[in-house]
Amino acid sequence: MQIKSIILSLLIFTGLPCFAGVYANLEFGDSREAVQRKLKSSDMVEQTMPDTYISRTGLNGIFKCKAQLAGLTYHLYFDWNEDGNLDEITLRSNQLEQANYRTSLYQAWKEAGKLFTQVYKAPAQNAGFPNKDALANSSIIMSHIWHKGTNESILMGTGIDQTNYFLAIRFVNRHVEPARTVTRKLIPRN
Repeated sequence: MQIKSIILSLLIFTGLPCFAGVYANLEFGDSREAVQRKLKSSDMVEQTMPDTYISRTGLNGIFKCKAQLAGLTYHLYFDWNEDGNLDEITLRSNQLEQANYRTSLYQAWKEAGKLFTQVYKAPAQNAGFPNKDALANSSIIMSHIWHKGTNESILMGTGIDQTNYFLAIRFVNRHVEPARTVTRKLIPRN
């Protein structure tokens, strides 16, 4: 059963985005109306809020992925360019309590990293599992970057919202360079 779940997750979260563009049938550059229409007709997500609230809340967080990835459920969040077209999609997992950071969240982070590496090859950046003490309120630390073609990137990391933690997977419409650290030899002062 576990193998079937991993294969299904791999196909849904990584195989289909390769084929269709970003996620399911969404493409960077889609209008808000096109995104909403495509999500409503998708077999991969379900709407968690009535249409009447969309004008108040927007699309962020109201569509939930039907399949789990690495044992967690995910909601979709969006960012738009200045023309109002789709520029980024973030899959954000359900929130976990602080006690689960080094257990459940770490396991999900590790499994998701393996799945994305199988599809997109070795990441351009793998900074390791973020230390939870480095997360400030409402922040995300991206530990991984994979490149899809020359102008798209997939980032993965952990985040915190008040006192609960989550896994975030971002599909962005630009090439994101890995963080570089510079090592300098210190010269003693005389």
